[in-house]
Amino acid sequence: MTARLAAATLLAIWLVFGLLMTLQPVDPAPGQVVDDNFVLFHTIQIYLANLESPFWTGQLVGNLLLLMPVGLLGPIAFPAMNGWGRVLIVAVVLSAAIELAQLQIPNRSADVDDMLVNVFGALIGYALFRVLRLGSIRPEPVPERP
Repeated sequence: MTARLAAATLLAIWLVFGLLMTLQPVDPAPGQVVDDNFVLFHTIQIYLANLESPFWTGQLVGNLLLLMPVGLLGPIAFPAMNGWGRVLIVAVVLSAAIELAQLQIPNRSADVDDMLVNVFGALIGYALFRVLRLGSIRPEPVPERP
């Protein structure tokens, strides 16, 4: 299996898992907000004020990890995605589609901050891709002078 095929397969599996997690109706516990949010940084403030809460920390980490493989594996699976702007566009489109779909799902909420954190996760993934790619490139040895 080529690296490109392996990356595409892992990315597809991750995205299917992510879609299953984000697009199914849920039964929230008391205190778990399911209101839509269109105010930038409102939910992020809640995340940061409640880092001791497993629920809120899980929400933050989950949103960060959701699209990270898009940045990490996307450029390997689809070389045309190799670039900050391209990863950004793909992440914005995917995250917006998820948040818009959540508007129609019972006990789910669309949140502009979730979209922001999703996109940031994809960009972190791309940064990791760049670091790992640079680490795998071996510089040619400099010939010694006689």
